Amino acid sequence: MMSLSFRKLKQSLHTAVRALTLVEVRGLSERLALQEASRKVRVRDLEVLRFAHRLLIETVRRLNLINLAVSEALKPVSLNELRPDVRSFLKVYAYAVLFGDGRPHAYARAGRSILGAGEVSRVEEALGRIRMMDLDELYHGLSDEETVALETCMPTWFVRYCFRLFGRHAALRLLEAMSKPTPIYVRVNTLRASGSRVVEECEREGLKLEADSDLPYLYRVVGWDVPPVHTRAYRRGHYYIQDKSSCLAVEVANPKPFTTVLDVCAAPGGKTTLMAQRMKNRGVIVSVDYSDRRMRTLRVETRRMGVTVCHPVVSDAVNPLPVRVEADLVLIDPPCTSTGAFGRRPSAKWRITSRSPKTMSELQYRMLETSSRYVKKGGVLVYSTCSVTVEENELVVERFLKDNSNFELEEATPRIGVPGLRSLTECMRLYPHLHECNGFFVAKMVRKY
Repeated sequence: MMSLSFRKLKQSLHTAVRALTLVEVRGLSERLALQEASRKVRVRDLEVLRFAHRLLIETVRRLNLINLAVSEALKPVSLNELRPDVRSFLKVYAYAVLFGDGRPHAYARAGRSILGAGEVSRVEEALGRIRMMDLDELYHGLSDEETVALETCMPTWFVRYCFRLFGRHAALRLLEAMSKPTPIYVRVNTLRASGSRVVEECEREGLKLEADSDLPYLYRVVGWDVPPVHTRAYRRGHYYIQDKSSCLAVEVANPKPFTTVLDVCAAPGGKTTLMAQRMKNRGVIVSVDYSDRRMRTLRVETRRMGVTVCHPVVSDAVNPLPVRVEADLVLIDPPCTSTGAFGRRPSAKWRITSRSPKTMSELQYRMLETSSRYVKKGGVLVYSTCSVTVEENELVVERFLKDNSNFELEEATPRIGVPGLRSLTECMRLYPHLHECNGFFVAKMVRKY
């Protein structure tokens, strides 16, 4: 944990508290919340932003245990009786004191400056209790699933789900891996630069890369002096920050030059730009997404990456698309519960419930049905999610194949992952504890007639 001056610590804390409030009250992602909070606090210092990011992400990652600790410290006052920003301060304070750099007096002083001495004085006793807290006491009387949920920073319902689906031993390995951030990967943009050139450029700027053993254009970030999005190579479009699992979906799809591709739920552009790269910028990619904001990001990314074959369309893929297209390849990566990406996007795990996979699967099935209408005879349909639940993956594919006899399952290659569940061995799954990336599912289907 880095040690900052008090001024920088206060700025970082202020930014993290604002961002956590935006995450919890408005449901923003960590990234968007930090962007908005840093603008409000007027922070540009990279060291401050880095520390604010750490405070936010690590607080959100442990939110169940932190909520329990703060609630215990506040008794008899309820956490919900406090102002949202005071709640956020207490949670970030609890992370910093119990798991972070252990500077309770500096954080309390900074909190008084940010929120006002009067607001903090109401919870002064709770700050002292948090500082003296023995976390082991919070586990007394809990069930096995509840204990594992706190130890792995996961919702209890999800622990139970994984125990049932994978068995306790395998589930514990998966949950432990999910409790930590997955590695960061950069995908070299061969439209603009070679892998060796990008590695040299990045090394000059203090970004250390290690070649992936499975995908020749993919590199794992193993250290940096400057964040990957702040290098000259990044600004020039020489690489894209993309998880290995997301790249695998494109590998399975195997887009060819001079073909027509439909990329459904395409924003912010990772798969579109990789497919353009694989197609050598020859052919047509129709990229569809319902979000105007995300599609603006896609347009920015395609320009940065030098992609010239992308045709963005803002539309909801649940309904027929406002374009006529007969595609050689349709790739659909629909909204999901993101259970495979909890390590990278920890707020996602606190937003969903045990009913979410089933609810989400209905939307996914409708989008898959709609998307399949645009596959030409002999064409390929690829379905992928960053979820590990069977409801959003194998069950959706089973239902689709039952209702659409003109499609058949084909083996997803390259076989980087493990076979799908429920005898759908042609499908592929990735898990963070086995493959060092987000949990992922991909199925490849071919239209026969």
